[in-house]
Amino acid sequence: MAATNSLQTYLERYALITLEKQDKLESLIGESMHELDLDAGIIRFNDLQFPMQVLGTESDNTLTWLWAWSDEQTEIPSSLMQSAIQLRNWGATEGIPEFTLPSLDLNRADGHIIALIGAEICKASCYYRDRYEGGAVLLLLFDKLIDNQPPFNRERLLRRLSDIFSQYEINHRNALLSYLRSKELPPVEERNVVSFALESGERLNAEFDTVGRLIAVNGVAFEG
Repeated sequence: MAATNSLQTYLERYALITLEKQDKLESLIGESMHELDLDAGIIRFNDLQFPMQVLGTESDNTLTWLWAWSDEQTEIPSSLMQSAIQLRNWGATEGIPEFTLPSLDLNRADGHIIALIGAEICKASCYYRDRYEGGAVLLLLFDKLIDNQPPFNRERLLRRLSDIFSQYEINHRNALLSYLRSKELPPVEERNVVSFALESGERLNAEFDTVGRLIAVNGVAFEG
């Protein structure tokens, strides 16, 4: 999927830092069943529960994204739309129409793109996509237990890089550099190679082609 220019800039800036948040959530919940409690404003995974905010919904029928604040038939309490409203205001300030229009075609911006950017703007711990018959709802979760899970190691970083690069047309080099700078992990750039150390202590040399696509890591071809 190709995002608009301004949306792509923010996707490149925030995608990997949010995917690290997603990785932390997965390390906690695995394949756990979940339950939404809109009245309490929480989502439960077995014996774990986290405060949440509702961003909006994807429809399989109309292939559209609908912001929570624009859904006139919603049963969502206004207290659970504060992050969605925050993102609408941010979009108005930054001139990002995808965050201010009530609804969007999914081929323009799907829930994952919205949440990958929104989770970092709202300083959420992660996001969660809850499937239901006919669509899905996108949630932001907030909890220190998620925040305190281990950050990326080499294996998990490369898996997430492969996932995001196979789904969205973004500049691989820009996305990686944005993640490293956000985490205060100083990269060393020499022509087409970016060298860095992860918080795990593992050192990586990422090689890119002339248009910023990742082609090798530590001398091994990257499949993404």
